[in-house]
Amino acid sequence: MLRAGLFHYGRILLNGTRAMRETAAALAAGPGERVLDFGCGCGGFSATVPGEYVGIDLDPDYIAFARWRWGNARRRFERVRLEELADDERFDAAIIASALHHLSDDLADRILGRLARLVRSRVVVLDLDPEAANRLQRVLLDRDRGEYIRPVARQPAMLERYFVITAQRRVVATTASAVHVLFVCTPRH
Repeated sequence: MLRAGLFHYGRILLNGTRAMRETAAALAAGPGERVLDFGCGCGGFSATVPGEYVGIDLDPDYIAFARWRWGNARRRFERVRLEELADDERFDAAIIASALHHLSDDLADRILGRLARLVRSRVVVLDLDPEAANRLQRVLLDRDRGEYIRPVARQPAMLERYFVITAQRRVVATTASAVHVLFVCTPRH
């Protein structure tokens, strides 16, 4: 859990909270809504969801930290693959924050297709914007564990196969460490 705590608090120190605030505002989750957080990491986005929250990730340390830090009756954290969720699971909304660049094109396509079937209303996707990166940000991007950092122009094409993009905007961190692009999408049902 120490590694997860260092990652979580280090990310806040480097990135600030702007991306989290803007993602929460785009999600606009209500107290009666059920939200899925795919690739939840250490669970920080759970604090922005007033209703039921389900965070899934494959890293056992991140899940343990999330349970310790934010777990309660309405916030559940599971070490499970998206495809292992029951077919009848439904969510009002979903978050994919800083996870897409860790997925190959094929895996991203399968994940997005599954999310489109599980989510009723909207999906907020936040991922890296490599073209907007300054010199320091490029150094940090080069050290990112994600092997699939895509140009912003490629990201909508991936999403539009399963979703209608209703908003897109750049999110610049409060410090100089990261620039993201945020998409708000509705499933094509």
